[in-house]
Amino acid sequence: MRNFISIHKTGFRLLRMIHSEDSIIIPLHLLELCFSVAQIYVSLFLTSALIDILLAGAYEQAAWLAMALLGTNLVFGVSIHLIRRRFKGLRTKIWLLFYVWLREKSFSMDYETMEKAEVSEKILFSERTSDMYGGLGMVLYHYCDILKAVLNVLLSSGLVLYLCLAGSGDLSGIPGILAGPVPSVILFAVVLGGMAYGSWKVFRRFAVKQTEIFQAHTGVENQLSYLMNHVFGDPKAGKMIRLYGMEEMILKNAHVFYRKSRDYFGRMCRVGREESDANKVVNSFFTMASYLLVTMKAVTGAITVGAFTRYAGALNQFGGACFTFITAHGELRKICTYMQEFLAFLDMDSLHAKGTIPVEKRSDGEYEIAFEHVSFQYPGSSGPVLRDVNCRIRIKGKMAVVGRNGAGKSTFIKLLCGLYEPTEGQITLNGVDIRKYDEEEYRRLFGVVFQDFTLFSLPVWENVAAGFPYQEDKLWEALEQADAGETVRKMEKGADTWLYKDLEDGVEVSGGEAQKLALARALYKDAPVVILDEPTAALDPKAEAEVYARFNQMVEGRTSIYISHRMSSCRFCEDIIVFDAGRIVERGSHGELIAAGGYYAGLWNAQAKYYREPGDSSRDFSL
Repeated sequence: MRNFISIHKTGFRLLRMIHSEDSIIIPLHLLELCFSVAQIYVSLFLTSALIDILLAGAYEQAAWLAMALLGTNLVFGVSIHLIRRRFKGLRTKIWLLFYVWLREKSFSMDYETMEKAEVSEKILFSERTSDMYGGLGMVLYHYCDILKAVLNVLLSSGLVLYLCLAGSGDLSGIPGILAGPVPSVILFAVVLGGMAYGSWKVFRRFAVKQTEIFQAHTGVENQLSYLMNHVFGDPKAGKMIRLYGMEEMILKNAHVFYRKSRDYFGRMCRVGREESDANKVVNSFFTMASYLLVTMKAVTGAITVGAFTRYAGALNQFGGACFTFITAHGELRKICTYMQEFLAFLDMDSLHAKGTIPVEKRSDGEYEIAFEHVSFQYPGSSGPVLRDVNCRIRIKGKMAVVGRNGAGKSTFIKLLCGLYEPTEGQITLNGVDIRKYDEEEYRRLFGVVFQDFTLFSLPVWENVAAGFPYQEDKLWEALEQADAGETVRKMEKGADTWLYKDLEDGVEVSGGEAQKLALARALYKDAPVVILDEPTAALDPKAEAEVYARFNQMVEGRTSIYISHRMSSCRFCEDIIVFDAGRIVERGSHGELIAAGGYYAGLWNAQAKYYREPGDSSRDFSL
């Protein structure tokens, strides 16, 4: 019973969500349902009356009744057809609502929450199961089937009860006695109770099996999903597969996963057939007992031949409705089971409360950000990535954040941009904890190019303008500053050219070209602070130094922060923060740090040979 309540609690909540999005969808389905049920029973009554009138020889009256039968079926048929035509667009809308709600929730959550593996798994699980078993539209569809079945059961039960109470014309013998009102009601009640008990036992028996198979099948679908999305559908993976001869290995794994999936689907179908067959057996016993009752009533003269067809039809509707109810409820149970994960995702709270204070608008662009005893540890990690970091950053000029790989530089920048919140301590902007600011306003202070930057399969101008209003002059200015203007002009449609081929027949850009477009996006944002977080890590040190030098010219007049594990980016910076093992170990200008002969100087001298021009034997490469 608890499982039954849980299923319908989920189902009713989803129905309320659908209704809140479009108030016409559910009423239209209910109207179609009422017309369908009404057509069944109006036809039953008119058909039975027509048979009796024909047997009585009243042919003229029969003709009018036949015309009424055809007319009512025409009216109901046309009405149902028009409503179902309206359904086509609405069902597509319902199907899309699921994905819209999923994305809206994803975008509303803070980055730190969305980065959790369990959150990503909830999203993937919800999408995959929706594609496999039907989404919101199927919830509404099965509830309509259930409601239609309930209406059918109530109406047909009323007719059968009326049949049972009909007096017998011939009470002699066992058939006559059993056809009497009281015995008939008792017999029908026993048959109905037996059917309900049998159906419940079938439901209980197969519900556990279906749940076990469904849960086990999810793991296999995860494996298949990985192969389809991250191996077969990824051109970069295709290069590695060909270079290292991995085709046979990948296909071997694919066949293993396919066999597992096929086995689970086979078990699922087999259990589904067994459940259906068991319900058919239960339904068959009820049908036979019901027809026996109707036959006794007809034989004893309690009902006419026409009434026999009406009651037989009603009993047939009763049995079919019970079977539909059980089947639809089983499908609804399956859908609501995975929809509970979807709703659990929608109910998730972000890890951090959102602030509301607007950021002060300063014409001079001068702000001060302070890290006060800040430590940060990723969930599930063995120790903190940053340890008791204290520093003040005046948003003006050029700054570098350097250190070895894994020293905590990127985490420092993500905390600075408000993507993470400190595990300990606080970060302030002009003396106010940044958590109290409106996060969108605070993030407008920063234009960032991360090492793992992303361009989307959209037109060039959308990739560059991103979420800000499109201004053509500003777009080309940013492209020119990023040294991407000539590249975009050579494209067939200029800034309207689509990137990549996921959605359109777009252009494939090289890594260097993509990097320039990502830089243009950061410049187009026109933020007071522009940050380069090791986007050139794949380049050799000399090429990286050239990129940073060019970028230094691009951001002239703005605050710029460079993050790198190489020292070549630091020579033109007035302020350098040096990280090691999650702590700030040194800070100063390039000349000051070299003169100090500490950790920074050691890194510089270790890497200096990569920055020398041929024939240059000097050891100090400061500008």
